[in-house]
Amino acid sequence: MLGGTFNPVHRGHLLLAEGALKHLGLDELLWIPAHLPPHKEVEGKVTPEDRARMVELAIEGRPPFRLSRIELDRPPPSYTIDTVELLRRERPEADNAWFFLIGSDTARELGTWRDIERLKALVQFIAVPRPGSAGTGSLPAGVREIPVQTLDVSSSEIRRRIREGLPVRDEVPEPVFRYMEEKGLYR
Repeated sequence: MLGGTFNPVHRGHLLLAEGALKHLGLDELLWIPAHLPPHKEVEGKVTPEDRARMVELAIEGRPPFRLSRIELDRPPPSYTIDTVELLRRERPEADNAWFFLIGSDTARELGTWRDIERLKALVQFIAVPRPGSAGTGSLPAGVREIPVQTLDVSSSEIRRRIREGLPVRDEVPEPVFRYMEEKGLYR
């Protein structure tokens, strides 16, 4: 599972997901856009449907990747514990094989997540280093870090660049760029 606001989804997300897929030997990776995350505000005049569509466009033609609407199709806020419990009920055949991918910066905030101890019993948290973040020594116990290449790109930086009229075409997949342009997102 790879959850997030994906506001917007960018090439760094794709590189992270592809690296994790290979490193962990995964058959499938679920991309789970948050409807309304409890820990962060969704910036910009963008709907959950816009964010889901951008993910869909970014992962199109990549069979191991699949968009999950599990958080979008239920009332907010989006708590990971609720999502994981629902997914495990829907897919009991994968009962002991759940990984949850997070950036190493997010891993340090796990103590603030709802029912984190129960959640840690249900999934293995896999941290992927973000450029410029501290190393593994500062990760919480029980969080495994994998050496996956990432890009120094962030959704917040992309939104800022768009507001300022700067180019972002290299940071996002082409179909996502076209969607943002057509919809006038983040201006």
